[in-house]
Order: sequence, then structure tokens, then C-alpha cells
Amino acid sequence: MIGIFKKEKAVKRDKAKIEEQKRKAVQEWLPVKDVAEDLIVLKDGRYVCVLKVMPLNISLKSENEKKRIIQTVYEALNGFKDSMQIFSIGRPVDLDSYISFLQSKSKEETSIIKKRLLQEYLKYVASIVTSGEAVERRFFIMLSGKEKDELKAKAHELANNLEKSGLKVELAQDQDIIDLLFSFSHPSQAAFERPPAFNGPYLPPIYS
Repeated sequence: MIGIFKKEKAVKRDKAKIEEQKRKAVQEWLPVKDVAEDLIVLKDGRYVCVLKVMPLNISLKSENEKKRIIQTVYEALNGFKDSMQIFSIGRPVDLDSYISFLQSKSKEETSIIKKRLLQEYLKYVASIVTSGEAVERRFFIMLSGKEKDELKAKAHELANNLEKSGLKVELAQDQDIIDLLFSFSHPSQAAFERPPAFNGPYLPPIYS
């Protein structure tokens, strides 16, 4: 019996060592040191500024308007001489609150016809959720630099040039950045939950 207990302890100890090594390996791989003043602070001392670009459906625009938007975006990006990273993230939309709202309206509705329409629409929304088709796509531009003020000035300039096309561009704040990092570091969780509210200072997640 004593031998069995010793063996179990050794197995647990080995597992703990492996998990600790994994955690250290991931922590060493992550380039992020902190998030502060609406910037990502990297371990090498550089800063990263993130621009959020709101999606724009240009299919509803005229041909001339489409060409103008595309040309303006091209000029804004082509005129920016520093390096940048452009990427998009798809994330399932949380429709739970909307479904609850529809259910409440359906219960309160006295008209049989309206109630039936609400129930049919509720089934439609529920089917979209279960099929995984309700996805929001978010677009980001990341800029890096060694000087905080200079980097933010360049980010604002690029945002202003992009907005001339009709796009809505915002400088990501601390909570937006935490949300973005959470999507990368916890992709499976990010699909159905949001990161905790930021109250600073931020430290990279510990993996276990």
C-alpha cells in the first residue's frame, strides 16, 4: 500500500512539473509585458497601438462611391510609411439577451397574430445561434514604435485618413486590447465568453 501511495505522489509530482514547464514555455513565448494607457507594452520595450476599424457594407453603395471608398483607403494605407499589421477576427455573436427580449415580448403580446409572428421569428433567431452563423467580424490595425506619444500621433493620423473614406476608426482602449488578447490567448473560451472587466494593471494570463 505504501508503495502505491508513493507511486501516485510521484505521478502527481511529474504532472505538476510538466504543467509548470508548459506554463513557463507559453509565458516566455508571449511578447506582451503589460497593457497601459491604451497601449500594449512589449517585453522588448516597444509599444503597440491598436486601431479598431468598424465594418462597412459597400455593397449598398453606388459604383462611384465604391471606387471612392477603395481609393481613399488605398491612399491612406499606402501613404503610411511605417510597418503595420492588418487582421480580422470572427467571433460568434451573443444573442442570449436578444432571445430573452423576444421571449418576454411574446409572452406580453395579446394579439394572436403578432404573438405567432414573434414565435416564428424567435425560432429563426434560435436556429441562427445553433448553426453558428451569427458571427461578427472585427477588423484591427496594429502599429508599433518606441515612443508612446509619437506612436499615438501616427495612429490618430492614420485613423483620420481612413475616416475620409467613410470608415469609422477608433483607437482601442485598455478593455478593447484585453478583449483582443483574450481572443488570441483563450480562443476556445473567447467563442462564448468575454474577458473580465479591466481595472489595471494588466499582466499576461497564466496558463495551467
